[in-house]
Amino acid sequence: MTLKTPDLAHKLAVASREKPADLLIKNGKILDMYALQIVEETVAIAGDEIVGIGAYTDGLEVIDASGQYICPGLIDGHVHIESAMVPPETFASVVVPKGVTTVIADPHEIANVGGNKAVQYMVQASKGLPLDVKIMVPSSVPAASFEQNGATLSAEEVEQLLHTDGVYGLGEVMDYPAVLQAEESILQKLEAARANGCVIDGHAAGLGATALNAYLTAGIANDHEAVSEQEAISRVQRGMYVLMREGTAARNLEALLPAVTSANARRFAFATDDKHLDDLIREGSVDANIRKAIALGVEPLQAIQFATLNVAECFKLEEKGAIAPGKEASFLLLSDLESFTVESVYVKGRCVARGGKGTEPLRASVQPPDDLLDSVRVKPFTSEALALPLTEGSQARIIQTNEDSIITEHIVEPVPVEDGRFHPANGYLKLVVAERHKQTGDIGIGIVKGIGITDGAIVSTVAHDSHNIIACGSDDTSIEAAITHVAQMRGGMAVVKGEEVMASLPLELGGLMSLSSSDEVKQKLNELQKALLNIGYQAEKDPFLTLAFLALPVIPSLKLTSKGLFDVETFEFVDVEA
Repeated sequence: MTLKTPDLAHKLAVASREKPADLLIKNGKILDMYALQIVEETVAIAGDEIVGIGAYTDGLEVIDASGQYICPGLIDGHVHIESAMVPPETFASVVVPKGVTTVIADPHEIANVGGNKAVQYMVQASKGLPLDVKIMVPSSVPAASFEQNGATLSAEEVEQLLHTDGVYGLGEVMDYPAVLQAEESILQKLEAARANGCVIDGHAAGLGATALNAYLTAGIANDHEAVSEQEAISRVQRGMYVLMREGTAARNLEALLPAVTSANARRFAFATDDKHLDDLIREGSVDANIRKAIALGVEPLQAIQFATLNVAECFKLEEKGAIAPGKEASFLLLSDLESFTVESVYVKGRCVARGGKGTEPLRASVQPPDDLLDSVRVKPFTSEALALPLTEGSQARIIQTNEDSIITEHIVEPVPVEDGRFHPANGYLKLVVAERHKQTGDIGIGIVKGIGITDGAIVSTVAHDSHNIIACGSDDTSIEAAITHVAQMRGGMAVVKGEEVMASLPLELGGLMSLSSSDEVKQKLNELQKALLNIGYQAEKDPFLTLAFLALPVIPSLKLTSKGLFDVETFEFVDVEA
């Protein structure tokens, strides 16, 4: 049935049992997120709000939840929808049946391609969905001042966007040197957010105690970049919320859980940050975080609190996070706590998913701006541009990748050299980042170790955060063919061997997202994974996610941009030859 939003008088009448509830849930087991206990009571709903828990008997519609648990809708504390490689409408169709009813979304990926216009598109594309998308205005576009991305967001544009309908807060402040040095532009953005009472997202990768103090002084109260127990403790001791991230590339939950105690548990929450569509479909969103936490020994109610009440309080979502009077009637019916099996999903009193599928069609998709559908512009280059001169017998700075982490190591080792040039071999691959927004012709070249390709290349236009073309491989022929191919298909990912394209996924929307259905995108992703075997890749971890973060110069330790090799620790460009 369709429920109209009632006035306060009607809600009070239902709460006082003077009128029947619009929706009554009886015989269910309520998950009390405040006391972490199970309560067997009836839930009364008026319109889109829970108005009572107790001895209610009359309802215009009644749900018999016998044998089921009544759980608040899940909240993802930090996500980039673009990382799922589909627009908000398709993203919602995938995560809502998993139990996710709210996400804190930072569209800084597409903003780095299209600026203000791209953010406006994401705001509009996120409206009118069964998923409540809280858009955070990107604060650091570009992520660092020297980056060659497609657009910038000035302090004036950020302030304007903060007043836009559908915008909730200020996105992760990635340019931490600008904060620590009190640069005028970032201060204007922070002050605009504070003046509007907005939540400000953090990005405190590798920051020590003094820098954290400055971060908190700036009004940044949460962080999803903690990767160790001590980092988590240091943040919580200073009053920050720690968002325990479990995405595709970065999986930090197991490392962070030892920091959680009965005394500080309310300062921890869940986030996915970046998660590929195939992983969302196969594993889930923050529902997967819950299951993993339970498997690691966390009590089920505690694990669920991380994805509900704690996130709601972190982001000042007073109407969400619990099954209680005055809260939004967005909830799940679960058949089992240990496996966190979602049977039904209700948003504002209306059933939107059952048995893992949506119950009603989504509205039509919002048409993206034409500029975002033609955003890959590469200046023609020759194979000679891919050469990396090195002195025979010299030491080279190498990017060492780490499994389940986007943090790299800066190592110095001798590498194979032939005719005065780096020759990929023995586990050392060539890494290339080619500028693709303004046809500057800039190409950064480096060496990466830890990606198990032996004969071919992989390439992508998803390269955080500037999203230039990034490729790595065992030979220049494969790398050149790979870059040419993704440029011709207006963005995407590909596996290439020699001059043969083994598999590819077009990402025509900003070079980041596909306008195809979730099933079609998933099929293409599966084809990419199978094609990896043809170039010698045997590991289980998706190398495209590893590749995407090798160009992000605000995450330690050594990264490659279109302008060259960058040492994040010293925050300066360095030569490949040590």
